[in-house]
Amino acid sequence: MRRALPVLLALGLASTCSMHALGDDPKERARVEFVRGADLVKDAKWAEALAAFEASFELVPHPVTLFNVGACERAMGRYARARRTLLATRALDARGDQGALPESAKGDVAAFLHEIDQILVTVDVRLEPKEATIAVDGRPLEVTSPGPPAVLTAGLAAPGPGRAAPAAAFRLELDPGAHVIVLTRPGYQDVVRRESFARGSPSSLALVLSELDGSIRVASNRDRAAVAVDGVDVGVAPIELRRPGGRYHVAVRKAGFVPYEADVVLDAGGRVDLSAPLTPVATPLYKQWWFWAAAAGVLAGATATTYVLTRPDPERPAADGGGLGWVVRVP
Repeated sequence: MRRALPVLLALGLASTCSMHALGDDPKERARVEFVRGADLVKDAKWAEALAAFEASFELVPHPVTLFNVGACERAMGRYARARRTLLATRALDARGDQGALPESAKGDVAAFLHEIDQILVTVDVRLEPKEATIAVDGRPLEVTSPGPPAVLTAGLAAPGPGRAAPAAAFRLELDPGAHVIVLTRPGYQDVVRRESFARGSPSSLALVLSELDGSIRVASNRDRAAVAVDGVDVGVAPIELRRPGGRYHVAVRKAGFVPYEADVVLDAGGRVDLSAPLTPVATPLYKQWWFWAAAAGVLAGATATTYVLTRPDPERPAADGGGLGWVVRVP
């Protein structure tokens, strides 16, 4: 920062009037914030100096001010942000419509960018499932190169929830040091990992989320109906089962009732509710008790009739003519 300090003080601040004299003039307020930032740099109060330079640049977007924003970010170890700021400084200077950088500052920009390229850590990441959202230190990743492989940089986006990466495999670029990585996806167990990165550290990282079990709840209009899942008895209704996501065949049975069967698709971490209406089995006529009672009566009557119709006539006993032996024959 010793080389940058002359730049801090060399900005063409033509006005020496006080804020009180100029009131709300943006240039004067920008000058005051710039000078305050320069004084804070002398005391190595980088965070406060950064805030002052950012306030000055918002009022008057001069490339020298933006250079000092990047210099403060570099001093604070925010190398990814510093690189983005310094590249923006170079582009703003090239436009020339907001002022110009001194030659010494242009050399510093080139030197800082080369240094930062040697400091930033690059890690090859494999994310499963690829739809999972990822955040590093409370910020989503920003795509800095579409690839392939895509390059996502940590620390650039505004604080907020994670976002999904463009692909399951990508290259993660981040500042050296300790970071907190948060992975989320509905139906999966959230993952929070604390990782430290340095030049020469392992260059690959597998980030894998585990599926949450889902639940299948089976109820029925008949108590104690037997429940089977994929042909395996699991208990009686009502019952709630924990299963990994997938497809299942559920059957509910009870003696005397028509079985209920259904195929269900259970999402990871989801829930399926089944209500199994069991209706009584329709009893065939020949199984009804009264049918056989009536049939028995009819059979008994038919047997008696057949006997009467088919029995032989009985033979008459020989006539007794008494003592005289007289017998009268009747036709």
